[in-house]
Order: sequence, then structure tokens, then C-alpha cells
Amino acid sequence: MRRFLLICLTLPACHITMAGDAPVQGVWQGTLGKANIVACFNQPSPTQGSDRSGNYYYTRYKTPIMLSMANGKSEWSESDAKGDTTGTWRLDAPQGGKLTGTWTEPKSGKTLPLALTLLEAAGDREHPSCASDAYNLALEDFPGTKVSKPLTFEGKQYRNLQVGDTITVELMAPGDGIAKINAQLRAVLAKNKKDLADFYATRREYLGRNGFTTEDEVYAEPTYWSPRWVTVKFYRWPAGYGASGISIRFRTWDVKTGQETDVWNWFGASASDGDDKAELPDRLRQALFKEVTIDAECRGTDYDGRGRFHLSLKPEGVAFWEDANGSGCENDFLLPYSKVGPFLTVKGRAALSDLLPKN
Repeated sequence: MRRFLLICLTLPACHITMAGDAPVQGVWQGTLGKANIVACFNQPSPTQGSDRSGNYYYTRYKTPIMLSMANGKSEWSESDAKGDTTGTWRLDAPQGGKLTGTWTEPKSGKTLPLALTLLEAAGDREHPSCASDAYNLALEDFPGTKVSKPLTFEGKQYRNLQVGDTITVELMAPGDGIAKINAQLRAVLAKNKKDLADFYATRREYLGRNGFTTEDEVYAEPTYWSPRWVTVKFYRWPAGYGASGISIRFRTWDVKTGQETDVWNWFGASASDGDDKAELPDRLRQALFKEVTIDAECRGTDYDGRGRFHLSLKPEGVAFWEDANGSGCENDFLLPYSKVGPFLTVKGRAALSDLLPKN
């Protein structure tokens, strides 16, 4: 009898604990107000402590929206990309695969009913609900091309085109050469879902880990545009990587012919496959480093003149520079066009003939 009494006395406490931490983990579909939505709630993760994470999207727009519930709280907070709270979810305990609750707008206090049905129950912690096929497949339809408003570079216009995490430039200028360049620039964009496999994988990873989406930081822009040559810079910083993961590539085209060129050929060298960098030719290296003092901590590294350099055209000269790695050992040089001539090949002198001093 005493044992039975003890069990009964503990039941209310157990009930309160379960209600305060309702097992909403899984993927749900239903409505917020009158709008159709799909929502996911991740399994508790050791890396999050007692915090909870989730996400949802309107089926009409398919834009993931972060959900989170801090330790000790009973409401889910809805946040935008800036981290500002855009709504609050108060959920009842699930009953028979059904989940109801109320959404509240933080400023006005306006409320809308939530009514959800379980679409897929949660698996183990190694397979978070927000990273599942059930939640993501609808988000992974091949996206349309995003087109930016016209941008200006030194009086000339261009715009960015983006598909997923692939981005490029479209030059807004007349001419057959420009049209050919634009065709090559557009080839950078993803053409099918396979091309976006890494983009989707990164999004799933962060949805499953923290309930928010993230993607590589990318941009593309002209860095040099003359009547003869145009150079476009492509930048990517992979999500979750430090500065060592940053990749920067410059591509240069002949504006008149539309043909891409390896500008290192103008100095008797060649860029490596997959990027635009090369080692400095001996004579050029000796000239650039003639008055450079290498710090003790930089000696014996690639930053003592043996590294691989980018080559960038500038209005005032040719720039040679190394990627930074945080050591402060990287070098950069600007060789004025008045001093470039002795290091150019015949092809290089022809390419830069309009910028070199006239004899």
C-alpha cells in the first residue's frame, strides 16, 4: 500500500515534466492560420545542452524560418536572418499524431492558430528531423536565377546572376566580344540539382545541427574593365571554415574578341589548374624582392618569395599578391606600367601596348 501511494504521489510530477518537454521532435505539416506550412523539430543534441531547435517554411514560399527554444522556456521563438524575433509559438502536448498551438506576433500580440499532423516521426540523434528528406526535399527544387539590380564599376554597369550558391557577373555593355564573355560567365552557374549537392548538404547540416540555414559566402564582381580587358573576381568562403577555406579567383577576357586569357603568360608563367595563381618568374621575383626584408618568422616559408601569387590588372599598374593566412607574412606589390616592360613576353607587350610608355 505504501509503495502504491508513493507511485501515485510521484505521478503528478512526472506528468508536469512530460508536458513541459513535450516530445514534438519530428516533421509536421499543417496550417498556421490559413497558410500551409511544414515544420520540423530536432531531437535534443548534446552540443545544444537543453536548448531546442527547429525550423518551418510556408509551402507557398519555401523559405526556411528558424525556431528555437532556450533552456527553461516553454515557448518557441521564431527568428529571421538577422536574428530578430518575428513570432512566438506556444504548443500543446501532441495527441495521437496531432499538434495544436498558437502563433503570436511579438509587436501587435496578434495570434493565429497552429494545427499540425505528424508527417515523419523523429529518428535517432544521428539523423536530425530538420535534416531529413521529409523536411528538405520540397526545399530542394532547382531554384530559379536571382538577378540583382544593375551595379556600377568605374562608370560601367553589370549585374549579378545567382543560382543557389553559384554566382557570376553579366556585363551590361554592347559588342560581340561582351556577348561571348557573358556566355562564358553564365556557364559558372549551376545547371541542375547535382551541381548544387554541396549547397543542399550544407543547408541540411545546419538545419539538423541548429535549426537555421547557412550557405557559403560568395560574390563576383569586376575588378578591372578597360576598352581592351575585363577581369572578374570570384570569391567563396565555405560555411563552417576559417579564413584558410577562402578561395579567390580572377579571370580575364579580351573585350574585343571575348577570348579568355591567362595573364601569367604575359610574364612567361602559367596559372595552375583550378585557380589563377603562379610562382613568380625568377627575374620578376628578384626585382620585386630586391628591397624586401623577410622577417625571421617568415623565412623558410612560401612567403619568402617562393609562394604562389595572384596577378591583377590595376589602372596604375600590375599587382602581384599572396593570399593572407593570418601570419602577416604575405607580400603584395604594385608594378607601374612604366616599369612592367622588361618582364613581359612578346605576347605580354602586345596585350598591354596601350598602357606601356611610348618610346
